[in-house]
Formats: sequence, structure tokens, C-alpha cells
Amino acid sequence: MRRFSVAAAAVAGAIGLTLGSTAVAEQPRARPAERYLNLHQCVYVGSGGHYTNVLPNTANTAFNTGTNASSTPDTALSCGPGGGGWSPAPANSAVKAFDLTAGRYLNVHQCVYFSAGQHYTAVLPNTPNVNFNTGTNVSNSADTKLNCASGGGGWRLLLANSAVESFELADNRYLNLHQCVWTSSGMYYMGLLPNTPNANFNTGTNASRTADTALSCRAGGGGWTLDRSNSAYRPLGS
Repeated sequence: MRRFSVAAAAVAGAIGLTLGSTAVAEQPRARPAERYLNLHQCVYVGSGGHYTNVLPNTANTAFNTGTNASSTPDTALSCGPGGGGWSPAPANSAVKAFDLTAGRYLNVHQCVYFSAGQHYTAVLPNTPNVNFNTGTNVSNSADTKLNCASGGGGWRLLLANSAVESFELADNRYLNLHQCVWTSSGMYYMGLLPNTPNANFNTGTNASRTADTALSCRAGGGGWTLDRSNSAYRPLGS
């Protein structure tokens, strides 16, 4: 299988004081200004298996997505056309508009599936291929248990690379998404979370009051090396 060419080749609290009261005003929270996180999961298939991209700003522009933060929910999936022998896989691709006012936490479930040396990463709960959907959601409580569909067709869940992470957005202005992609023998593996058991493949994704300014990816291992043309970070918020 060929590598991607580089042509083919991440409320304010109400401030209020009652007249005559000595109460201290509640400070505004730093919740992201935009209401929706529109997460586009774009999956491509080639001779090396599956490649998942969720970011709009990798150097490999033919595979970029429409992920954004906005005051309006996206309803149409936006994926680059792919190339270099890789084509879109609509059954595993989807867009989900997460309403950040609906809860305190964005609970991201990263589910990684494995078959014959190939890895497939899913983060969305609403693709047509329901056997590979995840529990990613917005809630007032932090998820503590990973929620992944069981897979199928010879693909099994790989727990070492799967995890759930709860990002508290009520007191943070940015969701800093770090998409790290590793490659080995023409195959690709994408990781989005910072806390999988397979720590050599973790990322710097975080919620913060400040926007990240540099990509953070672990080095990989076992013959897998970081592929910077498909890796990127993106602060979503403002």
C-alpha cells in the first residue's frame, strides 16, 4: 500500500448582586463562546486498511474535515476527497453537532478496532456502521466507563488503544484537539486522546482557558512512527 502523497499525503455566571446585599458577584465562567462543537469524522479506506481524520487543518489537505466550533449546528458531513489510492468510506463517516450548553462535560470515547495488523479509530456515536459507534456525548456528569460497540466482520475492539476522557468545558474556553497519526508498513493509526493504556500513542488533547500553540504527540513504538503530514492540533472555542 502506498503512503498518502503530500498532495495525497486536531455563562457566564450571571453576575448579579441584590441591592443592599454584601454577597460577592459570581465570576463569569470561561465556557467556549460558540454553542456547538461540530465534529466531522472522515474515514478513508485503502490497501493499508482504514484511516480516520477529524481535523480541518492537517498538511495533507485532501483528507481534511469540516470540524469547527460555531453558533449553529452542522447538518452535512464535510470530508476531503482523499487520494493516493485512498477513498472515502461513508458508512464509517459522520458529523455530530455537540451542544456545549447541554452539560458540563464533553465525554469523548475513543474506540479502536483491530484486524490483521490494521487499526480503525472511531469517536462518533452516529455513523451508519453502528457496530463501530461510540458513546461520545455532552453531559453534566463525567463518564467513567468506556462505551464502544463490539465491532464485527473480523474487527475486534482493541482496549489498549481505547479510552474515555471527560473534558470540563464549563470553566474552560478552549477544547484543544491534538490528532496524532502513526504509520507502519503503509498502515495508519490515529489517536485523539491523552489517556489510553498504550501510553506511547497518547496525545495532548485538553480543555483549557488558553489555546495550545504546538502539537503534542507521543513518539509511538513497535515499528510505528509519527506521521506529521497527517497530524495536527486545533484549538476550538474562543
